[in-house]
Amino acid sequence: MPEVPELNIVGITLEKHFKGQKFKSLEVLWKKWVKASEEEFNEALKGGKLQSVGRNGKELHLKFDNGTVLGIHMMLTGKMILLPTDHNLKNPIFELTFENGAGIIVLDGMGQAKPILNPEIPSIPDIMGDDFTEEYLRKILAKTGGKIKQVIQKQEWIRGIGSAYADEILWAAKISPYSVAKNIPSAKVKDLYEAIRNVTVEATAELEKLKTSSDVFEMENKDHRYVHNPKKTHSPDGEEIIVGKLGSGKTYYTESQTLY
Repeated sequence: MPEVPELNIVGITLEKHFKGQKFKSLEVLWKKWVKASEEEFNEALKGGKLQSVGRNGKELHLKFDNGTVLGIHMMLTGKMILLPTDHNLKNPIFELTFENGAGIIVLDGMGQAKPILNPEIPSIPDIMGDDFTEEYLRKILAKTGGKIKQVIQKQEWIRGIGSAYADEILWAAKISPYSVAKNIPSAKVKDLYEAIRNVTVEATAELEKLKTSSDVFEMENKDHRYVHNPKKTHSPDGEEIIVGKLGSGKTYYTESQTLY
């Protein structure tokens, strides 16, 4: 699924193409998970020009100058395509167009991606927000005996970390994904906090370098990942990448990551 670095790049691409453009229409093509009606979207967005594109948790927020915010959640398998396009558009969820004739369409084979009208901002800290502090992370870890990889992915505690970057973060902090959260020593919690911020910033920068075209939403390129990458057998340090099972999913790590 697209995680925070990928969503950051999608936001940059959307701003490049549509900042300052006036909204034309939004068509909902798969209504199952969409709470607002098509009429409500169009009425709220009518006359608005796109001011900026931000991210909150795993949602993109398109902010218009009439005060309306259009949220987009890509879920596990959502894809975004620029319009007009020659692509074969299977499993469309919704289409957003601007008065210049261009726009986007969101596709999802699982049918879970969705537009959100004026999304609520939860009180739970986002990993890049000012309220996500080292002290907050310490409090979360101190109260749970869960495995650290699973703990930092819990969106009800920390918003923004998925499986792929959890592995990248834990590798950078040299903490085993199987470590018990409350057993991680104080110095390592500091390393973990710094890794969460640094990995997110660095991965976004690397993805921007890897973009093949300004017309592409870079959501599937894994070349910048050091360990959570099925194409790689060894980390940059030369260690073998171990693929283990954790819960219902896989985890990628190396032997030098300490188990606490």
